[in-house]
Amino acid sequence: MKNIIIIVSLMFSLGAFAFNGKPYNENYDPKRDPFSDFKLAQEDAILENKLILLVLGGDWCVWCHYLGSFITKNEMMKQSLENTFVVMKVNVSQENNNQEFLSYLPEHSGYPYFVILNEEGKVVGSQYTGDLEQDKSYSIEEFSKFIETWNEVNQKKFTP
Repeated sequence: MKNIIIIVSLMFSLGAFAFNGKPYNENYDPKRDPFSDFKLAQEDAILENKLILLVLGGDWCVWCHYLGSFITKNEMMKQSLENTFVVMKVNVSQENNNQEFLSYLPEHSGYPYFVILNEEGKVVGSQYTGDLEQDKSYSIEEFSKFIETWNEVNQKKFTP
């Protein structure tokens, strides 16, 4: 019974970390093509004047589940993310490590790992998510600073 509860809560946390019902951010699906997903995310970023946040991770990743749970429990955090970024999940697993796609990105350490790109597809930053952790979750303060920093960067693009 305990295992069923754990499995259901993990599934809930993964699904809840989806933004706007876009297929490229619903879950870490090893069958998805990150190049096609990126093209869709890029189109949305252009339309919405947002940055792209790639979330590298996988279903096997405990901290990816903690991230999903953190976002689910903090609606304001989810709204802030949605207002700043088009979020795209990239599966990195034994089943599909997406090595070709990852070869275009900066070196990363640990999962989940964030890569920030502009609407043109240029990498403008990255974030080791360990710096945002607190206990077995994430720090609201540090996560808010991360979003605020990138929101300011994004806003400067549109300020004459």
